[in-house]
Amino acid sequence: MTQLIIADDEPLLRFHLQKLLGEVWPEADVLAQAANGDEALSLIQELQPDVVFLDIQMPGMTGLEVALHLTQQAQCPTIVFLTAYDQYAVEAFDHGAVDYLLKPLDEARLQKTVHRLQQRLQDNTQVPPVDLDMLLNLVNNKAANTRLQWLTAQQGDVVKVIAVEEATLGCEQGEFLLRQSIKQLEEQLDVEQFWRIHRSTLVNMKHVDRIEKSLAGQMSLYIRSITKPLPVSRAKQYLFKAL
Repeated sequence: MTQLIIADDEPLLRFHLQKLLGEVWPEADVLAQAANGDEALSLIQELQPDVVFLDIQMPGMTGLEVALHLTQQAQCPTIVFLTAYDQYAVEAFDHGAVDYLLKPLDEARLQKTVHRLQQRLQDNTQVPPVDLDMLLNLVNNKAANTRLQWLTAQQGDVVKVIAVEEATLGCEQGEFLLRQSIKQLEEQLDVEQFWRIHRSTLVNMKHVDRIEKSLAGQMSLYIRSITKPLPVSRAKQYLFKAL
């Protein structure tokens, strides 16, 4: 029996894919599902599946980065990339994936993929080698191209579009409500420009006016055009020691 792992950060897609696989490939056994890249790599190394359905874009370690780790191991499973972006799908196919699936999933396309996988496994065909340099370039280019450029923030019934360059972000402290978590934003923003100064606060350092420290040791950061200071947690004060 062919053993599989599904790695995608969308629970409904994982459920849908496992259901479809049960219909078009009943001989296959889905050993586990992973919700992010770190979990995927850990499960793959532990369970050693034959095939991995691997989402290209996941929080933390991306699917491309997971694939890069796998290709450096003695035994690399056959990888089928999952993606909502055509350009990454084509690049993934060119860089050693036996196939790719575009989101939303199409059953006819999945059947073709399964047929290719079955043929390869039946013939015991060697998985084509992955060009590590090209895959590494793809990882780096993807990271550069997926930096956030715009934010959507809600103010009452109005949704406002804010250029990242002009943004100062505060979770539940500012005037606008952002639907993404601080952690999600932090992963998508330029860490050299946006600093996390508190558990619930990210700031655009281009808009910082000054930093003050009280006799009690409390550090506060002032943003231009905002009168209310933003507290810097003690755990984050080290960020400003070199300034």
